[in-house]
Amino acid sequence: MEENDEQRRELIHKFYQIYRPIQKSCGLREHSHFDIYGNNLIEIWEYKGERKGRCICKVKEDTEIACYQRAIEMLENYSGKETVKHEKRAG
Repeated sequence: MEENDEQRRELIHKFYQIYRPIQKSCGLREHSHFDIYGNNLIEIWEYKGERKGRCICKVKEDTEIACYQRAIEMLENYSGKETVKHEKRAG
């Protein structure tokens, strides 16, 4: 159980290390829900001011660890696309 808790802690830390910088630059908001029945969810939405934009991440998995792993993958993809957009605008 300790190993599982350590892995969970590391994944949550990694998730927020990736999410926070993107959140500030792209106006993202996160909604997450985890319970003992397996109803685990992470959603991340783009916002323009108070207007809700598109959903960039919607993850539903059986475990909290699987949710965070999948959300990290999706955020890494999203941040890569945002970097390419900014480079195209600058060049």
